[in-house]
Amino acid sequence: MESVKPLWEHPGGKLIEEGPDSLTNEELVAILIGTGYKGRTALDIANDLFYQFYSFFGLLGKKPEDLTRIKGLKKGKIDRIAAAYEIAKRIIQEKRRNLPIRKITLELPSLSDTELLAVLIVNGYKKKSAKNLADELLKKYSTFSGFGDQRLSDIAKIKGLGDVKVVRIAAALEIARRVVLILEKE
Repeated sequence: MESVKPLWEHPGGKLIEEGPDSLTNEELVAILIGTGYKGRTALDIANDLFYQFYSFFGLLGKKPEDLTRIKGLKKGKIDRIAAAYEIAKRIIQEKRRNLPIRKITLELPSLSDTELLAVLIVNGYKKKSAKNLADELLKKYSTFSGFGDQRLSDIAKIKGLGDVKVVRIAAALEIARRVVLILEKE
């Protein structure tokens, strides 16, 4: 019997084809994790994370150092996950909503919006640093809320923001959206 090849090798392809709301929590986090380690994929690590903490709600009240007990999560990967939570906090503040943001402790609070976005972009392109790319994106869309509703293809028009970077940003924005929804239900 012939085995059926999965439609997507990585959740990033699914995000591009079907949109961020089509992904599971684990798939979104796997995009932020990016790579696995010997014999374990980013999705395996994301599954381990949710086995330990259960859900995005379960990550409320956690600090970045709490995630280090998950094998395969090191500072850069944890920072990208924390960036999604910090974006949720900043979106709530931008919209002046009265939600319990104090519950969001998985954060990177000492960073500017540009620096926070650069954490997700990771690396630059030619002579542009990740911060330069983040600055261009924020100049074009003003705030996290401003580019949250943009089409991925429009965001990707910024030279140097290829599919991987745009997908990572979109995954973080979707996680932020889901965290906001959780806090609205509190």
